[in-house]
Amino acid sequence: MFNEDHASKYGLKEAVVLHKIIFYVLINEKDGRNFHKGQYWTFNSREGWRNVFKCFSYEQVWRSLKALEKKGALVSDSFNRRAYDKTRWYSLSDSLVKEAKGSEYWQKAIRNSAKPKRKTAITDRKTATPIPLDNNIIQEIKPY
Repeated sequence: MFNEDHASKYGLKEAVVLHKIIFYVLINEKDGRNFHKGQYWTFNSREGWRNVFKCFSYEQVWRSLKALEKKGALVSDSFNRRAYDKTRWYSLSDSLVKEAKGSEYWQKAIRNSAKPKRKTAITDRKTATPIPLDNNIIQEIKPY
């Protein structure tokens, strides 16, 4: 899905990408996640974005994100904990945040979105089976 006005203003591929980013940013706001520098953000790895937009090549997605940023629809930054992590974070321009929050479509979409169920470490531990201990392997390991 996409907004026809966004397609006219930014391009068709860019409108499709923007539609999904608006959704992710508004969901993060609803759930109180990824708040930095006074706004909500979404992020994904390069392969992750490719999986979100399966109808586009990686290059098409990347060019669309860059075009949206250049045209002022998106802002990007990095809030990664590790310096080697080059994942880009994206948020909406102030005008798009205002537009989305004033939109009946987005209000309904976010209100009706279900929060994903997450497994906790405790539930994972209950179902996980330990790796069997092999005493023969332990005897073969020699300390340095």
